[in-house]
Amino acid sequence: MIKKIVFACDAGMGSSAMGATTLSKKLKAAGLDIKVVHTAIEDIPSDAQLIVTHTSLANRARKEHPSVEIVTINSFVGAPEYDQLVTRLTEEK
Repeated sequence: MIKKIVFACDAGMGSSAMGATTLSKKLKAAGLDIKVVHTAIEDIPSDAQLIVTHTSLANRARKEHPSVEIVTINSFVGAPEYDQLVTRLTEEK
């Protein structure tokens, strides 16, 4: 079961922080105890179990973390992938 999701963007501050906050709230509302952190794409921690990043950054994340699942999004704000991910993780619970 996934316990840590890493949100990654270019700088690790603006868009990934907003996305991480949004996803964290949705996970909590669904009753899931999953830690969501945000970071720059170059600083993804080795203990990441799932990485969420913009489509344009996915190859960089895959290069450094080939065995970690990567969920790509086109917009950090209001992405439908957030709800899809919450639904999936709820079903896996």
